[in-house]
Amino acid sequence: MEPTKRKRVLLTVEQKFQIVSRIEAEVTLIKLSKELLILVSRVGDMRRDSEKKKFKKFYAASNGISAKLRKTMKCSNDVELGNVLCRWFI
Repeated sequence: MEPTKRKRVLLTVEQKFQIVSRIEAEVTLIKLSKELLILVSRVGDMRRDSEKKKFKKFYAASNGISAKLRKTMKCSNDVELGNVLCRWFI
């Protein structure tokens, strides 16, 4: 019998921000992972990123519409270029 692969769950940036908010409200990682059907290590990675303030900074820079649609948090190395592109996209 071959092992079955777990289906990958893609979360939007807004969903990730809600998870980080719940982590800060002291909900356990195991409880969150069971509710959302994702791995505990992935929730832990989100907690680690939130502690570095990287995630909140990215979420604050994006507006509500793009946060609902985006699935990744890749930031530009050139901040000014990133800001110009965000204004152009909106």
